[in-house]
Amino acid sequence: MNQKSVLYFVSAIFFALFVTSCTKDEPSTKTPVVTSAQSVFVLNQGTMDQDNSTLTMYNLTTQAATTDWFTTQNNRGLGDTGNDMAIYGGKIYIVMNVSSDIEVTDLTGKSLKRIPLFNGTVAREPREITFYQNKAYVCSFDSTVVRIDTTSLAVDGITKAGSNPDGICVANGKLYVSNSGGLNYPTYSNLVSVIDISSFTQTKTITVVTNPFTLKTGTDGKVYLLSRGNYGSIDGAIQQIDPSTDAVTTTYANSDAVDFALNGTTLYYCNYDYTTKASTVSVTNLTTNTTSAFITDGTTIPLASGIAVDSATGNVYIASSASDYVSNGTVYCYSSAGKKLFSFTSGVNPWKMIFIR
Repeated sequence: MNQKSVLYFVSAIFFALFVTSCTKDEPSTKTPVVTSAQSVFVLNQGTMDQDNSTLTMYNLTTQAATTDWFTTQNNRGLGDTGNDMAIYGGKIYIVMNVSSDIEVTDLTGKSLKRIPLFNGTVAREPREITFYQNKAYVCSFDSTVVRIDTTSLAVDGITKAGSNPDGICVANGKLYVSNSGGLNYPTYSNLVSVIDISSFTQTKTITVVTNPFTLKTGTDGKVYLLSRGNYGSIDGAIQQIDPSTDAVTTTYANSDAVDFALNGTTLYYCNYDYTTKASTVSVTNLTTNTTSAFITDGTTIPLASGIAVDSATGNVYIASSASDYVSNGTVYCYSSAGKKLFSFTSGVNPWKMIFIR
C-alpha cells in the first residue's frame, strides 16, 4: 500500500476529513443577529473513488430529509469525496477532494459554477475552505493555497504552504494552514503555516501537536486546531493559538477527537473508540477549561464522524456513519442540555453540516 493509499485508509477509519454552522469568515467584533435555520444541509463524503458523494437536505419545518438533494436540484451527481462545505455571500461552497473542484451553489443547492483546481492535468486535491473580504481561500494537498474571487468565481492567486495542508482558517488578517504531512505517513508534519493575506505569502510556521488537521476561528478571535497524532505513540489534541502572537496558548486534553465545533465559550468534540466500539461526545468550557460528557439522557451515537452547532438555538448536530461505511448514515440533533431531540437519515459517511436561514 503506497503512502497516499495509507493516508486515505487512515482518514476513512477516523473520518477526520472539517464542520461550520454558517460561514468561515473572520469573526466580527459586533454581536450578530442570528435567525433560526429553515433547513440543515449535510455533506456526505461517500466512498472514495466511487463518485458517490451526496448533499442531504433536512427541512426543519416538515421534518423531512432528502438524502440526495444535490441530484434532485441539478440532475447530476455531486462528485467524489466531499471534504468541506461553507456559506459565504449567499452562496454555498462545496470542496470536492478527489474530483478536485469547488462546487458553488445558491442557497437552494442549485449549481452556479464548478471551479476545477488542477496544476495542468494534476489534481490539487482541495481539502478545506475559508473566506475573507470577498475572497475564498482553499488549501490543497499539493501544498498550495488557492485564492478565488467570490464575485467572478475565478481563481486569482496561488501560494505555497507546507506539506499536505488539511485545514485552513482566517484570524487577525492572516491565514492559518495546517500542514498534516499526510503523504509522508507515518512521519507526519507538526507545523501550521501563517500566511499574510495582504502579500499572500507565508511568513512563519508554528510548531503544534503532530498531524495537524482541522482549524476553526472562535468568536473570541482565537484559532483552534485539532491534531490527530500518529495513531500510536503520539496522542492527538485540540490546541488554542493566539493570533496576536502566533503562539500556542492552551492544549486541551483529548487523544482521539475526530471533529469539533465551537459555540461562544463552549467547545464540543466527538470521537469513536475502535477498541470499545463506542462513540463519546464531550463539552469543554473554554473559560474554565473543564470538560464533561455532553449527552445526558443515556442515548448513544453509533459511530460519530462530525459535529456542528446551530448558533441560533444552541442545538448540537452529530453525524454518525454506518458501521459498514457504505450504507447511509444518520444525523442526531441534541439540545444544548445534551438531550436528544430528533434524528434523520443522511447519505454515506456524513461529515460537514451547515444551516440555511
